[in-house]
Amino acid sequence: MSVLSRPSVAVDPRLVRAYRRLLRVYPRGPRREELLDTLVECAAPGRRRPAPREVVNLICHGSRARLGRPKSRGIVVLALFVALAGGFLGAGVTNWLGWQRVRPLPAGAEIRETVFPGLTVWGGGDAADIVDQADGEGIEYGYAVSWVKHTAATRDVAAYTAGVRTRLEAAGWTVASVDPPLDQTDVVGATPDDRGGSFTATRGALGLRFSDYYWPGRPAYDGDGNATYFLWQEPPSWLEAVTWLGFLPGAFLAWLLTGWASRRLEPNPTMSTPAATGAVLGVLCVVPATLLTLSGGGPADETAAPSWQGLAFAETTPTVLFGIVAALVLLAAAAQRPPHRLPQWRRWAAKPLGVVVRRGPSAVVALTAAVSLLTGLGVYRLVTQHTLPGSCTPSVPSGIVDPPSARMSHQARVFISARATEDQRNLAEAAIGRGYGGSASFTGGPRSSGFTGPYCSHGQVRAEVAEALPRFWTVELASPGLFGGLAAEMIAMPAVVAVQHV
Repeated sequence: MSVLSRPSVAVDPRLVRAYRRLLRVYPRGPRREELLDTLVECAAPGRRRPAPREVVNLICHGSRARLGRPKSRGIVVLALFVALAGGFLGAGVTNWLGWQRVRPLPAGAEIRETVFPGLTVWGGGDAADIVDQADGEGIEYGYAVSWVKHTAATRDVAAYTAGVRTRLEAAGWTVASVDPPLDQTDVVGATPDDRGGSFTATRGALGLRFSDYYWPGRPAYDGDGNATYFLWQEPPSWLEAVTWLGFLPGAFLAWLLTGWASRRLEPNPTMSTPAATGAVLGVLCVVPATLLTLSGGGPADETAAPSWQGLAFAETTPTVLFGIVAALVLLAAAAQRPPHRLPQWRRWAAKPLGVVVRRGPSAVVALTAAVSLLTGLGVYRLVTQHTLPGSCTPSVPSGIVDPPSARMSHQARVFISARATEDQRNLAEAAIGRGYGGSASFTGGPRSSGFTGPYCSHGQVRAEVAEALPRFWTVELASPGLFGGLAAEMIAMPAVVAVQHV
């Protein structure tokens, strides 16, 4: 007979309710009621709430009970690491949600006119909040690049740089750092007349990096430098707090799921070992990568994001791997106790096949013929639309192609006629650099890997048709808005037939 049902026992209902809430940390079952009876029976008269020591004790032992393996200490260690991984993933989710509240970069002309008054400015536009660094070894703030071709004013590097600083400070910007004078003593090919000036400024959540470089004496096709500024959006001050608010819910959910899977797999030792191995692999996907991210000591340069601010973006690949491993483990745990109706579902699924078999050979022949017909149609379509030469009619771009869907793309293609001379190709490649295009790779003919990709989404092009298609460069842009300047520079070059924002 339960203590609570005895009429002679007077128990404060507030204490009972508090114990019931605490005991939810234990898995469902008779153990909860047994513990409730014991706790109420041992409680001092007049008690209204559990003692702090009882709260800690129940949470610790209840959490351990959810793991379902009272003789194992290893499961506790494993569950703690899985909870750590889940906490990091939870922090990554809230970090990503926080970044969604960051406003886009200013789209107006106010900053352009402050830095480059009266000049034709290329670039600008918006940029992603976080992007991969050019060397692929980290992440940094996404930035928009704006630039101008040199004029007589911008070639006077010291005077023009000082003027930009003065105008920015008058507009409310704070100059955070000024680079020392350009020193190219050890640079091969540098001349004593080379000049450079750069500084970093901030205004609220905006960061700006200005640079002006002048390299006199260079050939016209290489250009003699330019003046540029990078603009990026720093995260709000509350992002760090929001990021780590997600740690506890993520860790708690990971602990609960680990306990659920552990209890389900406990009767089946043959499945427990692979599941534990999978859990270890999942932890190794997330925890080391996150700890490396958190170990950063701040920005490496003016645009690099402090590590914790880009937690969600640094965890993208580890999260996918962890999710795959976790899904496999949870599916294995769920399969240990299939639903009671599953055998019935199997019988229902088997009925149509049984009916066909009972109806005799004619039904089997008809079914086989239908399957063969569908298979044949699929093979015919695959051959005619994908593998036969001539199964694709190539679509060749012309002029400047900049669809709205490519607004945030960092990739462009420059197409040049197949009949272009070597000099024309060299001049076009030099113009890519002049137009502030980043690294460019040239695809020079039908035998090159991926040559027909820009012309056909599927299928094969006849050899004589492919031979006449334009060759192309694939250009990686530092920021999406640079496409306009690249296109304006390239479309005027001889033999260039199209510039496409991919």
